[in-house]
Amino acid sequence: MFSSFTQNLSAVLTDPTRSRNDLSTFFTRHWGDSFVPNAPVPPSKRLARMADANFENYCQAAGESYRRYQAVKRALRLSHAESIENERQDAEDLPTIFIDPHFTLGDSSVFSAVFTVPANENLDALKQTLSGKNVIPATPLEITINKKPGEFRDYEALQNRLEMMHDVVDGRLAGKLVSKTDDFWQVVRSYSGLQEQFANALKCVMVVRKNLKHVDELVCDQSKRIREVHEKYEQKKNLLAKLHDIACLREAQSTVQMMLSQGDYPKAIECIETSQDVLSKELNGVTCFRHLASQLGELYTVIGRMMNEDFTSLIQKELGVKPEAGTMIQAEGELSAVLLGLMRMRKYSFITVLREEIVEGVKSVMRHVIKNQILNSGVDLSDFDPSLTQLGDSVRRMKHADFIKTVRAVMDEEFYFCKRLEALQEILLETSERAHPSNQNGAQDVIVEKIEEAKVIESDSDDETASFSKSNSSGGFANGSTLISNSTATTLLSIEVKSDAFLRLVLPLIAEFGHQCAQQRIARLLIARARNSTVTETTSPTQLSECIALVNEYQSQCDEEGWYSTENQKIGGLGRAINKLSMDYIEKFHAARKIRIANMLDTELWKSTDVSIIEQNMVDVALETGKLRNTKRLDDGPSKKVFKRSGSNTTIDSGTSIPNQMQGIIVDDESYVVVGSAITMIQILADYCEAISEMPLFAQDWNSRVIELLKVFNSRCCQLILGAGALQLVGLKTISVRNLALAGRSLELICRFIPMVREEMDQILPKDKKNLLRYFHQVEGEYRDHVTEISAKLISVIAHYTTNCLGMWDVKGVIPSPEFQQICRHMLKFHNGLTGIMPRDQIEALFRQVHENFKANLREHVNGMGITIQAPLKYGYATKDYMFYQQNLKNMENCRNLELESFDDIMLD
Repeated sequence: MFSSFTQNLSAVLTDPTRSRNDLSTFFTRHWGDSFVPNAPVPPSKRLARMADANFENYCQAAGESYRRYQAVKRALRLSHAESIENERQDAEDLPTIFIDPHFTLGDSSVFSAVFTVPANENLDALKQTLSGKNVIPATPLEITINKKPGEFRDYEALQNRLEMMHDVVDGRLAGKLVSKTDDFWQVVRSYSGLQEQFANALKCVMVVRKNLKHVDELVCDQSKRIREVHEKYEQKKNLLAKLHDIACLREAQSTVQMMLSQGDYPKAIECIETSQDVLSKELNGVTCFRHLASQLGELYTVIGRMMNEDFTSLIQKELGVKPEAGTMIQAEGELSAVLLGLMRMRKYSFITVLREEIVEGVKSVMRHVIKNQILNSGVDLSDFDPSLTQLGDSVRRMKHADFIKTVRAVMDEEFYFCKRLEALQEILLETSERAHPSNQNGAQDVIVEKIEEAKVIESDSDDETASFSKSNSSGGFANGSTLISNSTATTLLSIEVKSDAFLRLVLPLIAEFGHQCAQQRIARLLIARARNSTVTETTSPTQLSECIALVNEYQSQCDEEGWYSTENQKIGGLGRAINKLSMDYIEKFHAARKIRIANMLDTELWKSTDVSIIEQNMVDVALETGKLRNTKRLDDGPSKKVFKRSGSNTTIDSGTSIPNQMQGIIVDDESYVVVGSAITMIQILADYCEAISEMPLFAQDWNSRVIELLKVFNSRCCQLILGAGALQLVGLKTISVRNLALAGRSLELICRFIPMVREEMDQILPKDKKNLLRYFHQVEGEYRDHVTEISAKLISVIAHYTTNCLGMWDVKGVIPSPEFQQICRHMLKFHNGLTGIMPRDQIEALFRQVHENFKANLREHVNGMGITIQAPLKYGYATKDYMFYQQNLKNMENCRNLELESFDDIMLD
């Protein structure tokens, strides 16, 4: 049979009618490459879990038996090894040719080795043994016979030798048999006992089989009959149920019509779906119902269209009209019924309708509020048409107070609208749970797919706002994750809903979507107001800060309601809009003041300006409070006002007329006589300080612009005065000492208020941005370096004149000499140019440096002329000229405290 099977298999594999593919996959096409499945076997519920303690008794009993087994196994192994060793020892003294398992006389070499004389007696096969000893040595007869190599051995001697070997082997085998006799009879006796045990076991098996047959008759057969009876009962029950279904299907259409007349869409849909399910499964092929399925399908479609129309009208009514007080949703029952029907039919197009109606509802609420506020604001209504939808021009004509009131009213109404959407969202979620109970199987894959689709849609809008977000990362309006949190409600609701899983994802975002729409509309309202350039120019930082605070308050309320999924979404369109408005305002604010100070510097005549009482009061208040602010009018205070002028106090009664202007501005008892652009710069710095305090969230942006403005003022002053740019711009004939002094004092005045601006910035900058304050120290150092350069310029101017005069000086009999008279006139002119502008100590310091330079030049020139004390006449003339210079210098008001050396001291120094 096996041979036949082998031949049949071979015939199959070599069958020429089969294709090569069939033959190559003959063994694997049914079961695959691995027949045994890899799935792990689940634990059986019928077997109780066993603890390790349950096996202790078994391990102890089995362990003893196992140890005995191992001992017997070792003994048998040793006994077997000994027997093999004995067998090996028994054969050690026999010729190896006879114990070779391949020994056969048919082999010519074996035959020759046994029956012929070997060429070498040492290589005789009959003498070679394993131990080197031969049990049967050569006989004397064999030794005496002289045979040549290759001849046959002596027959008689070989016969005797082989017989003796045979006797030895027989004796050894007999000894082995005798030693195994006891083991043999023990096995025989054990076999007879085993036969008896098998006979007893056979009897026991027959008894068990008999009992099992009896149990089969009493238990199994009765259970089988009971099961057959139950199956017949179930069959009859199913038949009765089908007959009942047939009876119900006959009235299905009339039942659906009755439910529709009552407005009970969910039950009507359930009835149709149940009928269709019964027709397709239980009553498939019943002839009398062959048209009922198509009729029910048409009715199902009509019901879906009716519910979509009812939902549209209901949601327009809900979102288009403000409900009564204390009511969020007016037609909650009707809306729930329609929604439940739509969800059971899995027609989710109502989400698109709801999204569109939310957008229109937000617009309608804002439009209604703005129209009412315009009518109540007192704006010129001559060209206002309430029927128009474009309200931007009217909004831009509103006063700031009315505009803030309008924004607040819009935010309140939109917040209430979002609360109504939240109530609608709760109805949607509850209805969804009723329509399709929670089932998370497979939902995650659908959600991930939709989220990826939302990311593609959202990427377009992200590209538009990426650059703006980057520019506002330094100082923003608001501080601003799973796959869902990275996508906004707007992008998710823009995707068509096709599954229950995605519906469960978007329904909790209804209120958030409404809030995002409201933010966009409020942002457009703020942007519409800012498009008017006049409004932007007249808007103060306080007013803008009020608007920002209003937006912050609105966003805080929305955050408490949980309408922000992430911090990024918390910024939203409204946050970005207020950021953009603020940044535009800061840029325009800075540009206007930068142009203003640049124009003033370009038209500056570099003459001292008069200081008004308001400007002086601004400085006094800044010194008292430590905060630089613009003062528009004198504060109402005591009946007397004290002004400090050059160290003396002037008290002006309330009945006395107050001078409108003063020469120089007083700062800590020090008068600063400056140009008009310096006073304007102080006022501009006050504007920046006010803006910084009102808009602290944009401190970093204000910081950079203040630094830029300070650098512009400093560099422009340097270009106009030290660079002589004022000669071409305003037509100055020359840059005089007075011009230089005014420029220096103006820079010192600005430098006096830089720490005050820095302190203002230090109070509002966050800790991680405190390093920006280093720019104030840097620009303050630049101002001081510029003042030092101006002082050096002043010294170089008078040094130039004195050097030229000394170069032309010749000691003659004229006392004082014309050159020294010219030097004194230049000194006096220099002194008069500084007097009234620079304080006494600065003038004195300048002249001290000028005198030091003059001494060096005088000593060098006298030595060059060879005048020494040994030439008393010329030396005396030189001394008289120096005394004339000394007397004139002492007569100057600000140089009386200078310590002037004698001519002898200068020459001997």
